[in-house]
Amino acid sequence: MSNNEIIRQKLLEWSKSNYRDYPWRRTTDPYKILIAEIMLHRTSADQVNRIYDFFIEKYPDFNVINEANIEELQNDLKSLGLYWRVNNLKLISKRISECNNGEIPSSKEDLTDLPGIGDYIAGAYLISAHQKKCALLDSNIVRVISRVFGYTQTDHSRRSKLYSETIDSILPEDNPRKFLFAILDFAHFICKSRTPDCVTCPLLELCIYGSNR
Repeated sequence: MSNNEIIRQKLLEWSKSNYRDYPWRRTTDPYKILIAEIMLHRTSADQVNRIYDFFIEKYPDFNVINEANIEELQNDLKSLGLYWRVNNLKLISKRISECNNGEIPSSKEDLTDLPGIGDYIAGAYLISAHQKKCALLDSNIVRVISRVFGYTQTDHSRRSKLYSETIDSILPEDNPRKFLFAILDFAHFICKSRTPDCVTCPLLELCIYGSNR
């Protein structure tokens, strides 16, 4: 078994007892997942969790958002901050409602053509909603990879070919959604930015950063 296969196996095993149960992780509904990924951009999962169910109940599809008053929408999302996100959400809803007949694009190229949808949101959506394998990188995943493999981390690591190829080699073809949640939870609980818990880390034997502490 290769190191990458061991990493994958250990994180999935660790996740069984450390899984964060959020409502957007319990659904395969494309709308609910895309809304969650838009909300989660630069916002903690716990913040999103406080308003997510309320928002989905009030705005059950993009048609409702498209027809909603923007001031009311801003008020409903004010706890998340980043008010530019509300404008993008309105523009996305208009495009999907009026041009896509309510259908969310299913390719990364078409998704990133929507206002405010970058590579990460598009990739996370495709993994979570369609189980499509995507080389997904955010600051948390980059941190885990840099520590385990001993890579130099920079502000440009999320666009690095090395990092992209590494996560692609670890991400499974079968159920990549499950692994995505596992590595995000691992970064949250164990491989934290300032105080990593190397003592209880399931990857310690393989981690260059942890073995040098």
